[in-house]
Amino acid sequence: MKEATHQKLLDATRKLIWKQGVNKTTVDHICDEAGLSKMTFYRAYENKFDIIKEILDENYKDLEENYKKIFSKNIPFIEKIMELIYYNMEANKEISPDLVRDILKQENPMMKDYMRGKVDFYREISLKYIVLEQKKGNFRDDVKIEFISFFIDHINELILDERLNNVYESTDELANQLTKMFYFGILRRN
Repeated sequence: MKEATHQKLLDATRKLIWKQGVNKTTVDHICDEAGLSKMTFYRAYENKFDIIKEILDENYKDLEENYKKIFSKNIPFIEKIMELIYYNMEANKEISPDLVRDILKQENPMMKDYMRGKVDFYREISLKYIVLEQKKGNFRDDVKIEFISFFIDHINELILDERLNNVYESTDELANQLTKMFYFGILRRN
């Protein structure tokens, strides 16, 4: 498959799952959005979950690389946190509640364990840097890592909370607020 065709499929799928989630996105939708035939799709992928996994794998790899890059910079810690928040804001841009719901409550057996693995991966990456920075004195030491782990696991559930969604105009605005509350809540006060 030509790289341009492959990229069209990836871009179309990414756009659709960000907007309407995994469960509502079909191969027909992807092909229509990409302007390609189903035959072209099936030459490259066995089903929609294969392309969705490729996209999510790429996003989580980018997440890991960006966290590493941000935390390795030789800048004041508060600037690292601001960069991390900005990165999360950009990464969450235009993500629909349907996608968050599909990741958290995936019913399809092909995707359920995979999605749970991605949620675990995000928590582990976050905890890795939080523990390192907590040892350096940048995060509060009175906040137990078990609490932080619990909060990270449940932050996505807060994104789906109907009352909170009624307060904000978009899911990404709510996700940004929760991210800020989280990081500024565990920062050491000087």
